[in-house]
Amino acid sequence: MLKRFASASTVAAVAAAVAALVVLMFPGIRLAQFSPLLVIWCCAPCAWGVWAMLAPSGWVPERLAIWGAMLGVLVGFLAAFVLNLPLRVFGVATPVAVRAAGVAIIVIFYFIFWRLVGVAYRKLVA
Repeated sequence: MLKRFASASTVAAVAAAVAALVVLMFPGIRLAQFSPLLVIWCCAPCAWGVWAMLAPSGWVPERLAIWGAMLGVLVGFLAAFVLNLPLRVFGVATPVAVRAAGVAIIVIFYFIFWRLVGVAYRKLVA
């Protein structure tokens, strides 16, 4: 289980660092407006590790991408609808259809990143 945690938290930490660098590359963006998102990104590696430990053992490592996509659905709905991060970060009320499209994009990204978790897990096991 520790190998699952390590592989997932490693990929999440790298993904959060890259995302933070992308945010910093845009001129004119105040970091204060991104603070809710940055706080969530700080917690992501631990959450991903715990989520990987909760994965059914029969799903590891073959179906980790599907397991990660399920986490993406949960995170996407929390970010878009419960926390309403588009309004908090950008100060703009977005229509429900746009937020739903954002959830779909998050699920796709999570699927891709959790494929990398599977690769990292295989490397740790080998």
